[in-house]
Amino acid sequence: MRACLLLLAAVISTGSGRPEQDPTPPPSWTFGVSLATGQNSELYSLFLVKEHGLQLLSAESISREQFVLQAQGIVPSKANPDGENFFLRYDVRSCMDPEDSTAGVRNCGVFDDLWKLRFWEYPFHPRDGQHPGLGWSENRAAPSARQMLLLSDYGILYLTGMARGENAFRLLRDVGDPEWVENYRKGY
Repeated sequence: MRACLLLLAAVISTGSGRPEQDPTPPPSWTFGVSLATGQNSELYSLFLVKEHGLQLLSAESISREQFVLQAQGIVPSKANPDGENFFLRYDVRSCMDPEDSTAGVRNCGVFDDLWKLRFWEYPFHPRDGQHPGLGWSENRAAPSARQMLLLSDYGILYLTGMARGENAFRLLRDVGDPEWVENYRKGY
């Protein structure tokens, strides 16, 4: 009897004889934003990112239009298989129609301000009619150490680093917030 109880306890402790299931979730896709210069001389880069936990497995560069359409759920995306509007979910107001928060906006003006996080002055010669203004960086071509500390909250640990997933959308939301920008610029 005692031997049967020991055998039963051993079977129960090993999961009833079944192989243990791996608790680690499979790799997933998400969106990424970097302050590194990207395609078509954009002063930022956008990505579809494959990650496993915190580990970056791969990053596929995508255009601003592709990012916006996929993040809004208008175009199918491996980073947004359910077609959710991430701009709505994370309250990125410049990427929502002010009249209808459920409608998509293709432009998303917040992308026009991303360069300001890195530069204190627009680094290219402005095109005719273009007046980009001044940036928010404390240094000429890179954020100060204090500003990098603020960016690290979004996963950007170095100048060519990347905000991924929820952090990417939080960054886009905050770049559109005048109070956050004032803090970034002046360090309150």
